[in-house]
Amino acid sequence: MSQTELKEIRQEALWQKAAASGIPRRRFVMLLAAGGATAVLAACTRTTTITQTTTATAPPPTTTTPAPERLNNDPRPARYFNSIGGGNFEMKFENMLNQDYLMPNSLFFVRNHTATPFIDVAKWNLSIEGNGISNPMTLTYDDLFNLPSTKVTRYVECAGNGRSFYDTILKNQAQGGQWHLGAYGIAEWVGIRLSEILSRAGIKSNAVDVMPVGLDSTSVARPMPLDKAMQDDTILAYMMNGDILPVDHGFPARVVVPGWVGVASIKWVGKIVVSTTPLYTDKNTTSYVLIGPDYQPQGKADGPVVTTQVMKSALCLPWPAALKAGPQQVVGYAWSPAGKISRVDVSLDGGQTFQGATLTGPNIEKAGTRWQFSFTADPSITSITPRATDDQGNVQYPVSQQKWNQLGYLFGAMVPHPVTVG
Repeated sequence: MSQTELKEIRQEALWQKAAASGIPRRRFVMLLAAGGATAVLAACTRTTTITQTTTATAPPPTTTTPAPERLNNDPRPARYFNSIGGGNFEMKFENMLNQDYLMPNSLFFVRNHTATPFIDVAKWNLSIEGNGISNPMTLTYDDLFNLPSTKVTRYVECAGNGRSFYDTILKNQAQGGQWHLGAYGIAEWVGIRLSEILSRAGIKSNAVDVMPVGLDSTSVARPMPLDKAMQDDTILAYMMNGDILPVDHGFPARVVVPGWVGVASIKWVGKIVVSTTPLYTDKNTTSYVLIGPDYQPQGKADGPVVTTQVMKSALCLPWPAALKAGPQQVVGYAWSPAGKISRVDVSLDGGQTFQGATLTGPNIEKAGTRWQFSFTADPSITSITPRATDDQGNVQYPVSQQKWNQLGYLFGAMVPHPVTVG
């Protein structure tokens, strides 16, 4: 996609945001010409009044009135989400049955470590700093909009997605929010390659770690190796599914680190630190590490650091699901951090035998694909178990091979979806 086309996409997103805020087209054009994207979004914020909910705390000094996408002011969570607690919401997969490939922003799961911050875009800037660069710099929101942009379709997934199955399947509960499989979402992201920003800051030859830092109340930060930061699909995103990035998903800007656990995709980024020595935070030493009988401490970390996600598959059905007897067609998703999905097989007898499903729609690496499976339902069927295989030869494994860890990360075994037929 050309830069001209991407510019048109950005401007259309700004206009849709302005129109939704009641700003006339003529005023929008004047704001954009006089003050750029920042002026438009600041004007949108001033037209919005939102009642704060009990899940949010008082905004920090650098923030202003909440943006209109605030999920926790919306009645939808009870209908469309499972509440995991702490302002975190799991997508109900059954709501994706009749949707297209992407997860709409209104259905996309929310995982926050603290309350969502409401950031004044006119005061926001991004600092690129650290001893790993030769040209420290500060970028405004309009600077980001004017840099060469890119568009990628990738998934984001919480490291604890599937954590509830350590309890319900392995009978050994792990600590943390008890997600099923809905802490996963595919989106089309528009932003700047992180490599573009780092190159402009003069990346040094001996740089080793890159660490985005969030502007939430605890400044959530998580380092990644330089080579991961420099990959073409690692980006600093300011748009999501054709819209300006929603506040619950990181407005003004978030990092998207494809294939890695969601904590690496820092939201509300205000600083990027580049270092010539390894960087450590609680998110790669005491949390987001594997702790358990099969794991040992590694250096400063309490266990192996969790980076790459694991392959999974899921059904677009309620949990549990009730099916009528007779011909049925079920729909699901499968996704891999390593590549494209090559096949999905389905078991109707608890994993003893499998039949092939049909892949449908887009099949994008580090995003996933939809699939469908037809069968004749009868009361003997009590579960439906999908099994994904990717184009790198990875196959979802049986539950007997799933290793337990104290914090409940990386559950990748096949999950039998409970059903009742009749």
